[in-house]
Amino acid sequence: MEVSVSRKILDVLRDSVPKKTWNNWFSSLEVKKIDHDRVELTVDNLFIKDWLQTRFSKEITNAIRAATGRELPFTIQDKNISSQSKSESVSQESLVRKRPLQLSNLSEECTFENFQFGIENRFLVEAGREISLNPGAYNPLFIYGGVGLGKTHIMQAIARRAMDIHPEKRIIYITSEQFLNEMVVAIKKNEVHRFREEYRRKADALLIDDIQFLVGKKGVQNEFFHTFNHLHDAGKQLVICSDRSPEELEDFHERYVSRFQMGLAIRISEPSEETRFLIAKGLAKRENVEISDEVAWFLARNVDANIRRLRGAIIKMIVQAKIYEQDYDLSLATEVLRSMNIGTFSGQTKSPVELLFSCIKELTGFEKEELLASSRDAERVRARYLFIYGMKNTLGRSINEIASTIRRKHSTVIHALKKIEKALEQKDDTITEPVNRLFTSMSSKSQAS
Repeated sequence: MEVSVSRKILDVLRDSVPKKTWNNWFSSLEVKKIDHDRVELTVDNLFIKDWLQTRFSKEITNAIRAATGRELPFTIQDKNISSQSKSESVSQESLVRKRPLQLSNLSEECTFENFQFGIENRFLVEAGREISLNPGAYNPLFIYGGVGLGKTHIMQAIARRAMDIHPEKRIIYITSEQFLNEMVVAIKKNEVHRFREEYRRKADALLIDDIQFLVGKKGVQNEFFHTFNHLHDAGKQLVICSDRSPEELEDFHERYVSRFQMGLAIRISEPSEETRFLIAKGLAKRENVEISDEVAWFLARNVDANIRRLRGAIIKMIVQAKIYEQDYDLSLATEVLRSMNIGTFSGQTKSPVELLFSCIKELTGFEKEELLASSRDAERVRARYLFIYGMKNTLGRSINEIASTIRRKHSTVIHALKKIEKALEQKDDTITEPVNRLFTSMSSKSQAS
C-alpha cells in the first residue's frame, strides 16, 4: 500500500510542475517513509532540499493530500546524510561520551576526499593525513595563508579523519574566538579549573582555528600558552591555523611564536589554474551538476585563487540555471561572473596593487620602480611607507604579500606600519594628510575602474 501511495505522491507532483522544473528540482526526490503523522522525503543534497522547502512546499503538500487523503506534514532530508544505518549509529553510540568533538562544529564537506589539491599543496595534505593517522607526528602543525584558500577545510579534515581512525581519543576542534568565549564564561562562573581540565587533561588533540584573533588579548594568549605547553609536553597533537606566519603575529610574545615554530609550519599556497579547474568540476559534481571542461576552464582562468569566490560563482550558476531554465554553458558562466564583478568581467583594467602604485605616484611623484629601489632618501622612504600602509589597510594584504611586492624583509614592513600608525596617533599632519588623500584616491579610482 505504502509503495503505491509513494508512487502516487510523485506522480501527482510530476503532473503539477513543468517538465523542466521536474528534471531540475524533483528528479532525485524519493519518498522514504509514510506513517500516521508525517511523510519523510529525501533528495540528493542540501541545496535541493532547501530549495524545495522554500519554493515548492505548497505543491508537495497538495500532492501528499491527493495521494493519502490527509493533511500530513513532511520533512526533506539529504539522502547522503540520512542513509547512515541505525546499526552504524548504535555501534558508535558507546563512543560518543568519549568524544568532545561535536560534529556540528564540522562541515560535512570538509574532508580530505573533497579537498582538490595540486602539487602546490601536496606536502600540506600529506602532513595532515599523517597527523590524523599518528597524532603527535609533527607537533605542532602550524598552517597559514591567505583568505579562502582552504585552511579551515584542511583543519576540519584532520579532525574528522583523526576521530574516525581513533574513536577512543578526544579530539577538539575550536576557533580561537570560541576558546576566548569559553574562558570568559568559565571565569564568570568560577569554573576555570573545569575549563583547564577540559582542554589540558582530557584532550588528545587540540585544533585551534584563526589564532590571529588573539592578537591584543594578552590574558587569553597566556592561558592558551599554558594549554599549549601542557599538551605538547604530554605528546598530544596541536594544530594551529592563522592568516599569517608565526613571525608575523606581531603582538604575540616571542616565546609563543618560538613555540609555534618548533614543529612544522606550512603555508597553504594559492591553487594553480589546473587545480582551480579540478576544484570547479568537483564543486559542481557535489551539487549533482555536470559542467563541461570548457566551462570549468573558463571559471579557472577568470576566478582568482579564492575558493569561496569560485564556489559562489558555481552556486549562482546553478540557481540561475534552474530559475531561468538556462544551460550550463559559457554564456551563463560569463553572465554570472559579470554580475559578481569577478576577474576580467569587473571592468577593472588595473590590478588593485597597480592602482595603489598609481595613487602613490600622484601623491608623491615617485614611480613604481623608484619605490622599489634601495634608496634611503627620506622622501622616497616616506612614499614607500605610505604604499606599505596602503597595501595593508586599503587592500588588506598580509605582511608576506607586502614584503614580496616591495622586495623587502618582513621586519621592514612591520617597522613601516608601526611608524605610520604612531604618526597617525600623534596627529602628525605630514602623515595624516597624505594617508587621507591616499584613501580618498583609492576609493575613487576603484569605483571609476
